[in-house]
Amino acid sequence: MINPTQVETESLEEQNKKLLKIQHALEKKVSQLKDFAGIITHDVRGPAHNISKMLEMYENTDDPELKKASMDYLKKISNDLTNNLNELIQILQIHLEKDIPASDCVFEDVINSASLQLQDIIQQKNAVITMDLAVTNILYPKVYLQSILYNLLSNSLKYTKPNIPPAIHISTYENEGNYYLSVSDNGLGIDLNKFGHLLFKFQKSFHSGYDSKGIGLYLIKNQIEEQGGSINCTSEPQIGTKFTVRF
Repeated sequence: MINPTQVETESLEEQNKKLLKIQHALEKKVSQLKDFAGIITHDVRGPAHNISKMLEMYENTDDPELKKASMDYLKKISNDLTNNLNELIQILQIHLEKDIPASDCVFEDVINSASLQLQDIIQQKNAVITMDLAVTNILYPKVYLQSILYNLLSNSLKYTKPNIPPAIHISTYENEGNYYLSVSDNGLGIDLNKFGHLLFKFQKSFHSGYDSKGIGLYLIKNQIEEQGGSINCTSEPQIGTKFTVRF
């Protein structure tokens, strides 16, 4: 015989689980909105203020050299602002477009495409990229996979040790029914004890002398998690870094 009290208790437990899940999702969205507000403050308001200042300087001087320097700097700030806005649009699209269609992506093709975009720095630093692709293709939003590989490769090419050619290894594999992608390098590495909790947040670079705000890692983490996956990092300073994506 069915116990009505037991049925009611189980029903309440299910409702509580659903409410808890909704609460966690809302808390995550609030956290993401706070991060987004921080990005806007840093990446938009700052350059906009600089543009205003440089225009004022340009208008208040008759020195041709100072006018030229002001205009050159204005062009740089304008380009930076455009790039920042494009990145912000990408982040917004992740949160707004929940049903981005997946397609059959061939890993080697996407890697070659990302490498082609980074060809200048690859040649400049004599980088060597090797691949071990046990998983050859995956059903995944292509625009996300391209972004993930581009940003991870770009990271490995940027944070390199002086006079040491970058050695980057990309592998794919399957484990317990899940597909994985890893990108490892012999670069500067990261002190995870010191910076691990900030790694995928919107922050300045962990290495002095590098023009980076960490928005690439923030972006791909959101892309990966939006598709139900995860990303983690292992790293040692002056040894190298390895990012592993679980799809």
